[in-house]
Amino acid sequence: MTRTEVRLPENHRSAAMAREFTRETLTRWGHHSWQDAAQVVSELVSNVLLHAHGQPVLRLTDVGDGVRVEVADDSPQPPTVRRSGPGGLGMQLVERMSTAWGVSKRGRGKVVWCDLPAAPNPLTA
Repeated sequence: MTRTEVRLPENHRSAAMAREFTRETLTRWGHHSWQDAAQVVSELVSNVLLHAHGQPVLRLTDVGDGVRVEVADDSPQPPTVRRSGPGGLGMQLVERMSTAWGVSKRGRGKVVWCDLPAAPNPLTA
């Protein structure tokens, strides 16, 4: 297993930095379909900036048949999957694009993780 991580600043540039880090990393690992991962990473990092606190930490793990994405923050509050209403539907996107996702406690905060297949999700292609 190959793993890498980046600590992102707590500001508006973090989501874009996370997408670029994801694109570069997955391309280097030979995953040519990185767009789904970049979209999920952007959503998870944005959630930290909007709804949690602490410096987001993005970790990517190459699991052979896909990629595990983890985003850590200092808030113990888990994300909410909203089913309707204005805005706030990003966790639905994460849920649809991943084969599995969840939340794990880490220190005083949490890690939101998801597993993405190596091939793009046909719902988003």
